[in-house]
Amino acid sequence: MVKGKPGGGLPRGEFLVIRMLLIPAVRIFFTWHISFWLFTRETRRIIELLETLSEEERLRHVIIDKTFAIEDHSRQFSLNMVIEHLCITGRKVSDIIASLSDEKYYEEAVSIEGVKPFANRSGTLNDFKTFFGEYERFFAQLPKKQSNMTKPHPWFRSFNNFDWNAFMYMHTFIHRRQIQAIIKALQENR
Repeated sequence: MVKGKPGGGLPRGEFLVIRMLLIPAVRIFFTWHISFWLFTRETRRIIELLETLSEEERLRHVIIDKTFAIEDHSRQFSLNMVIEHLCITGRKVSDIIASLSDEKYYEEAVSIEGVKPFANRSGTLNDFKTFFGEYERFFAQLPKKQSNMTKPHPWFRSFNNFDWNAFMYMHTFIHRRQIQAIIKALQENR
């Protein structure tokens, strides 16, 4: 049985590994372009994984085992729900990066609950491909200068525009692993 509520958080150990190890390492070793290249690679991998499945399979709910950095509530998602989450989050993060790049405060509240999927609906793969193209165009025109202005992530710390760009990769990587776990569960339940 899956427990937890949207935004319920991660186990303390996972939270600390991400906050104290992964985020600082990314700030040291990544550049704008490395983060974007890794995000692009993860996005293409997700598209390749999902294109092999039928819409019916992408709509099927399964419960996956605990996966690093996936809160308990999200372990019962369908593939389309994960993709909708990536689109919602990606578009919001794009808006945050744009605002911070202009050294403007991003007014809208950011919450984990606010980026959860609205429904288990068809067509999310096409929406994800559209979002990917939007983000590629957005990144191409983005000035690659770190902002002084920041916006807090609901769980971790205040991120500037550079940090939010790196977050796009980390977030997509985490959910690609969730997608692979869902596909594995679908195959086991055939």
